[in-house]
Amino acid sequence: MSTEIGSLDFASLKRAYAQGLSPAQLVREVYQRIATRGEDHVWLHLLPEEVVLEKARALEARRAAGESLPLYGLPYGVKDNIDVAGLPTSAGCDAFAYLAKRDAAVVERLEAAGALLLGKQNLDQFATGLVGIRTVGGHCRNALDARYIPGGSSSGSAVAVAAGLASFSIGSDTGGSGRVPAALNNIVGLKPAPGRVSSRGFVYCNRSFDVPPVFALTVPDAYTVLEVIAGFDEEDAYSDPRAPTGDLSIGGESPAAFRFAVPRDDQLEFFGDAQARAQFEAALGHLRALGGEAVSIDFSPFLEAGRLVFNSALVAERWVSYGAVAQAHADRVHPAVLQALRAAGGYSAADAHRAYYRLRELQRETRSLLADVDVLVTPTAGTIYLVDEVGAEPIARNANMGYYTYFANPLGLSTISVPAGLRPDGLAFGISISAPDYTEQRIGYLAARFHARIGGTLGATAARLADSGR
Repeated sequence: MSTEIGSLDFASLKRAYAQGLSPAQLVREVYQRIATRGEDHVWLHLLPEEVVLEKARALEARRAAGESLPLYGLPYGVKDNIDVAGLPTSAGCDAFAYLAKRDAAVVERLEAAGALLLGKQNLDQFATGLVGIRTVGGHCRNALDARYIPGGSSSGSAVAVAAGLASFSIGSDTGGSGRVPAALNNIVGLKPAPGRVSSRGFVYCNRSFDVPPVFALTVPDAYTVLEVIAGFDEEDAYSDPRAPTGDLSIGGESPAAFRFAVPRDDQLEFFGDAQARAQFEAALGHLRALGGEAVSIDFSPFLEAGRLVFNSALVAERWVSYGAVAQAHADRVHPAVLQALRAAGGYSAADAHRAYYRLRELQRETRSLLADVDVLVTPTAGTIYLVDEVGAEPIARNANMGYYTYFANPLGLSTISVPAGLRPDGLAFGISISAPDYTEQRIGYLAARFHARIGGTLGATAARLADSGR
């Protein structure tokens, strides 16, 4: 039976499989889409089509045998700082690359759930950057307008989903890498709280609070993946056994009335981008229409916590993973990445302790600020840049992209970036919804309602949210 393959959102594929589509047919279609795009620098290591076809046929046999496969036949990719057995892990630097002997924890769980791995995706080298163009072998482009940055560091992971090449992707997120590229490419980026999902098998940027985020076309899709990959991992010292277990679905209803914190007007920053400012104001209007009451808060403690990640001794943590390789092979490291790494050498052990002391104080202060609201709402990114603009001012403009994202992991927040409509110039804009204490469901309920109200297209595809799964 021949079934037309359109959108790769989960509901649409589930319907197509019910109508007779086979996983092997889907694999052929996806590989044709990838070939049609040509050298787009989305993939660093793409599995041979025949290998994935063999896995697809094995999936059919597994389902026929009665195996439970919640992600049956869903094609996905992982960022190339995540181990896949038998494939190189390069973190975007060939001098660093090694052949992985074991799948990362998230890959183990996804494969067991019936997802189909296509390969490994491009990134800002060593996951150091939020622009998506800090690469040595070529960078991918924004899925909606190739003149603009895709966002990073999980650039390939976001573009693959937005361009209709994968149903979902797994990236990594230290200071916004699972949210900024989602916002810039009109998709969902779900960043669980640190400790919720195991990061075993990752090349860490900051192991203390690195997180595996999910990129997907819709909010329910992202949560379907989260349910599979979440859970305690006794082999990961940073996996939190206190994280609540059980149902993470968002099929229920969020409260009819809710309170959401927003930064004070004088602390909102759009870097001169009037369209982004107008888009955020419109998003606040939609939240009010959904029953929300905005509460202005002092945003300065959040900003200070974010600055600690990259402008204090905390930056030295990344040296543990790849500093020695970068120093020995400086000619094979992107200049902006090398500059960030070298900054790690300017701090003492005492500086590190001071930074952690201050972070604990800020964790308590920000928790108090959020005690009387349900969620915190911000732009995901205050602006977007042309590729050439970032090349002319790489450090400052990269930092601008993290204004609203740097603080989330060190403060232990759960955050989701959700599309907030296309700007008048056709570029994407997203808002972030955050809350403390493993509250992924709380933010998910609201994000799903907000996305349904906004509607529009899924990523850069022709498919529309209102039609997904129909």
